[in-house]
Amino acid sequence: MRQIQVKYEGECKKCSAVLEVGTPAMYEKSMGCFCIGCEPKETEDIRAFRLEKAERKAERYEGWAAKRKEKAHRDLNSYPSIRHDWAFVTQPGHIPFRARMNKADDRAFESLKVAEGFEQKAESLRNVRVAGDAERRRQAERDSLDTIISKGSKVMDYTFGAGEVVGVYKKSYRIKFNRGFTYARDKSYVRPLAI
Repeated sequence: MRQIQVKYEGECKKCSAVLEVGTPAMYEKSMGCFCIGCEPKETEDIRAFRLEKAERKAERYEGWAAKRKEKAHRDLNSYPSIRHDWAFVTQPGHIPFRARMNKADDRAFESLKVAEGFEQKAESLRNVRVAGDAERRRQAERDSLDTIISKGSKVMDYTFGAGEVVGVYKKSYRIKFNRGFTYARDKSYVRPLAI
């Protein structure tokens, strides 16, 4: 979030105060403009403002996908009496109407793929991330590992193989590996050795 001089009249996203042209404000593209002091500082507040904007954009993508799907299904189900006439479908030679129908079907299938891409984009937009999410997730994993791994536990490291824990620290374990060396490894890289 950065401080800017407002170029266009608007309002604060939090308190709805009018922001006059030229007044200082805090701005972030994914959230909007805020009065100085109103800007969100807590992780969950930031996530809520970002999610609000992402939700509007995701709904637009879902609307576009629904329109495409509806039109594609309508095109694919057109002319039901002709589609089930095997003489028409399998007759050799060029039949202009059949060729147009096949091209329309190809466009409908392509439109369904685009609609699926829109739905994936909408789902991706709703997955709002805030700085520090990955580290919080990693710390939660470390805390859960501390409940089952302690000094003397046999563990497996993704890179160095099997070993025994000789020291437990805040973010790492000091491990004496079976290869003959001792090394401190981040707790998230270590798993208890199944016996």
